[in-house]
Amino acid sequence: MKNQKGFSLIELLIVVAIIGIIAAIAIPSLIRARIAANEAAAIGTLRSLGSAQATYQGRQANNGQAGTLAALIAGNYIDNTLTGGATRNNYILNERGVTAVNWDYTAIPNGGLTSGDNSYCISDDFVVRFLAGLAAPAKYAGTPIG
Repeated sequence: MKNQKGFSLIELLIVVAIIGIIAAIAIPSLIRARIAANEAAAIGTLRSLGSAQATYQGRQANNGQAGTLAALIAGNYIDNTLTGGATRNNYILNERGVTAVNWDYTAIPNGGLTSGDNSYCISDDFVVRFLAGLAAPAKYAGTPIG
């Protein structure tokens, strides 16, 4: 019996405890990194929508009429996954107030664990703004992002 090989119960419990401590330290950092990545992706998507809107308005013969998401998709200015109400990177994208020359797009967190803490919008002044929380900033309101 003295020649048995393997780990004792104490050794295995120590290894499990060490793995648990490492996980307790690493998981919150990973979640914060995922939130930051999702927020950056939402801002990037809104900037892409703003660029698509500028291109659409510049190419219109009717004096730069603003386009809805459907018009931007139909003209191949944006990907067809960016429809109103679409969820992308745990953010819900919507358009609001698209008129002849005015437009406004929002990205609101869907409330998931890694969706983020800020809501974002971009308007016809091409400035991305944010507001802390799950409510989208009003047009031309909120803190501009540099």
